[in-house]
Amino acid sequence: MTDRLKQEHSRAGKLNGCNAYQSDSMKNSDHLASQLQSQQQGQDDQEILQNANRIVIKLGSHVFLELIKNRDNALLSAEEKAGFYSLINQCVQLIQLKKQVILVSSGAVALGQAQLNLTETELSLSQKQACAAVGQTMLMQEYKAALGMAGLVPAQVLLTAHDFSDRKHYLSLQQTLESMLALNIVPIINENDVTSTAGIEEVAQSMGFKDNDMLSALVASRLNADLLVVLTNVKGIYTENPVSNSQAKPISHVARLTELDAITAHGQSSAGRGGMESKLEAVKAAARSGITTYITSGLDPAPLSALLPATVSEPNSEQEPATKPAGTLIEPANAMKDKQRWIGMASGYEGIIVVNDGAEAALRFKQASILPIGVVSVHGQFVAQQVISVHNSRGKELARGLSNFSSDEIEKMRGKQSQDIHLALGQREAVQRPEVIHRDDLVVFPE
Repeated sequence: MTDRLKQEHSRAGKLNGCNAYQSDSMKNSDHLASQLQSQQQGQDDQEILQNANRIVIKLGSHVFLELIKNRDNALLSAEEKAGFYSLINQCVQLIQLKKQVILVSSGAVALGQAQLNLTETELSLSQKQACAAVGQTMLMQEYKAALGMAGLVPAQVLLTAHDFSDRKHYLSLQQTLESMLALNIVPIINENDVTSTAGIEEVAQSMGFKDNDMLSALVASRLNADLLVVLTNVKGIYTENPVSNSQAKPISHVARLTELDAITAHGQSSAGRGGMESKLEAVKAAARSGITTYITSGLDPAPLSALLPATVSEPNSEQEPATKPAGTLIEPANAMKDKQRWIGMASGYEGIIVVNDGAEAALRFKQASILPIGVVSVHGQFVAQQVISVHNSRGKELARGLSNFSSDEIEKMRGKQSQDIHLALGQREAVQRPEVIHRDDLVVFPE
C-alpha cells in the first residue's frame, strides 16, 4: 500500500472510530492500490513497446484474409480495405520513427484456394502447394500496393526448415535480412509452401517449424529483434478460450513463462494452421531468445497503436485520443547464446535418444553431458554432428544437442561404461570424447 493510501486509511479510521469502517477502508485502499499497481504496469508495458527498435510483426491467415476479402471470398476494393491500409500505415509510421519492421505474413494458400475456387477438403498436398504458388503472387501484390503509397519497397522472402537446420543457411539468412533493412526494404516473410511440406502436411514434423507462428519467433531470434508482435483475431491471451467460454479473462502481462502452463489453448483458426496453442509455443521460443512478445488483435482499427507515441498515433489533438488496443505482453527469459538458439529452436532435429532417470537428473541438476551409460534407446537415422532430441522414458523432450556419434554407433554403445565403448565400436583404443552429447553442445529445456 502506498504512503498516501495509508494516510487516507488512518484519517478515515480516526473520523469514524469503529473497526468495521476501518476494515472497509482497508479493503478500499487495497483495491485502489491494486488499481494503481495495474496502471503502473500498463505504463511500463507501453514504454517497453514504444522503445522497441527492431520489430517482427506476424500477421496470421485469418486476420490477413479478414482485412482484404469479403464473405464471398472476393477481394475487397482499395476503398474497402481500410483495416489493411490502417495496419500498413502504422508500420510505415514505425519506419518513419527510424524503427525497423519485418513482416511475417500467412495467407498464400488460402488466397490461392479462393482464386481457384477450391475448398480445403478437396485439396491434396500437391494441390495446396499449387495454391500457395498462386497465392504468393497475390499476397505480395497487396503489400506492394499498400507500402508503395509511402514510397517503400517490399521484398518477398520464402523460407523452408532447411534454411534454419543448415547452419550456413541460418547465418546467411541473417546477413541477407540485415542488408534489406539497411537498404530500407521491408521484408515480407513466409514459409515456402510450394516446396516445403512441413507447414501444410497434417503430420508431426521433427524438422524446424510447422507454422508461421514459430517461423516469426525464429526470424525474431535470428535478427536479435527487440519485439515480436503477433496479430491474431482475439485481444491477446485469455485464461480460457474466449470463443467457447464466456468466463475467460484476458491476461495483460506475463512475467514468467511458467504462468503460461495453466492456460488452456486448443484448436486452430479456420484459415490458417496455427491457433493460440501454436502462438504460445512461439512466445516461449521468443522469450528464451531474450525477446519480448506482444499478442493483440489485428482486427482492431489501429492494432499497433500501443507501439506508437500518442503524438503519432493520434496526431489531431482536437479529437478524442484513440483507445490503445488490448493485448498481452510477455516478458523475455534469460537469452540463450547464438549457437544455443540454433540448437534448441531453429535447427529441428534428425533423431531421438531416450535417457534413463539418472541421466535426466544429471541434465537437470548437474549440467552434465550425456554419456552412453544413460542412453536407453535410439530412434531415427542420423550421423555425427547433427542435432538430435533427448527424451525421458515418459516421452517428454528434455533437451536438444549435437551428437558426437551416428545413430548406429549410439545403438551399439548405449548402456555401456565410457571406458568400454571402444570395444562396442570395434576399436582398439579408448574413445577420447565418449560423450554422446557434450554439455557445451546441449540445450536443456525448462521443466
